[in-house]
Amino acid sequence: MNEMVKILPEAALPEGGARPWTVEAARRWRDARVPLLFAPTVVCWLLVPLVFYGFSLVGSDDPETAASSGTDWVGYHSAILFLALPAWYRYLPAATAVSAPVIALDMAGRLYGPDHVTDEGRAGCWLVIAVCAWTFTGAVLRLRARRRQRALFLEAAGDARSPIPEHLPDGHRHRGRRPILFGGLLTLTGAACLAWALVADLGASAQAPYNAINQQMLSLLLLIPGPPLLGRGLTARRAARRLHDGPQPVLRVGVRGRTSGYTWLVADARTTTAPPLIGFRSRFGDTRRFWSGGGRVLLAGPEDRLRAEHHDIDHTREPYEAVLYGVPCEGAEVLLEYAVHAAPLSGSSTIASELTAAPLLPVRLHRLKPWKPAGTSYSLQRLRQ
Repeated sequence: MNEMVKILPEAALPEGGARPWTVEAARRWRDARVPLLFAPTVVCWLLVPLVFYGFSLVGSDDPETAASSGTDWVGYHSAILFLALPAWYRYLPAATAVSAPVIALDMAGRLYGPDHVTDEGRAGCWLVIAVCAWTFTGAVLRLRARRRQRALFLEAAGDARSPIPEHLPDGHRHRGRRPILFGGLLTLTGAACLAWALVADLGASAQAPYNAINQQMLSLLLLIPGPPLLGRGLTARRAARRLHDGPQPVLRVGVRGRTSGYTWLVADARTTTAPPLIGFRSRFGDTRRFWSGGGRVLLAGPEDRLRAEHHDIDHTREPYEAVLYGVPCEGAEVLLEYAVHAAPLSGSSTIASELTAAPLLPVRLHRLKPWKPAGTSYSLQRLRQ
């Protein structure tokens, strides 16, 4: 297993260099995120019971007349959008900003329309409107926070730009394919089922109306996860492709891992008070390793000298330095190039570069303990012990 080098050698830096991300600038970047009341993960889990409770209250007010007067399509589109709202808000704030007003307007029409609304139905409508107002506000604030964080990072990076490394991880090149495939399949199947129901309903006579409740329920089950999954895949793929839109801003940052869970970006690998900024999942396919032909040889020489001058660390206990390519914010993807002590080649030790593609997630709870710099090689310490 390769060991992370604490501080990058000069040979690892891109042409023109890369500034360090100062702790003060990183704190401003972190403070630009939305308040906890609108945090995506928190809101998503709070929305699940609220959405199902509101849906049950509004649904209890619907008269069961489909058997005698045909299929009831009133509010069906809002039901799909509302039940998918937790997924929309978690992954696609732009879609939430569009769907939430549509749902709220439909509920307002139900409240003030000519049909009688029971007390339970009225309470359900107001609950749905309140949820829509909450998610719409959060979605708009999140989009604003993303723009603000991009601007702050570009200010910190200055004019430093560099093309991304040539050899990229497989996970980056295939980003979004599975969600696009499965989401598209669910969406197309649900749409086909709806088309079948519409054709059958429109073709039925007034004397023998068609009840498409079974197709409606099947479409509902398919269209709740389908479009959000498809949208998530498309946005993830676009975030990955954005790194190929010319030279990218570069900064030196810190990266700290855990034995399980998320890996975290920190402003600086040297400053012990630098706070964790944003996390990502470190998957095997998202890293291009040196032994797979994806890295550059940075330094070579006697192992004792290399480990003394560029010591390795336990990356779960303290951060290591990396060059960040791209603009970090919630939903973005960045590339992290760092140095490792690779396997010995022809009797000499080697320091090489490795590359990780990091789709950034809006997580906040890090559970990282305070750290102190070891100052010496972690591998040599283990051998002595």
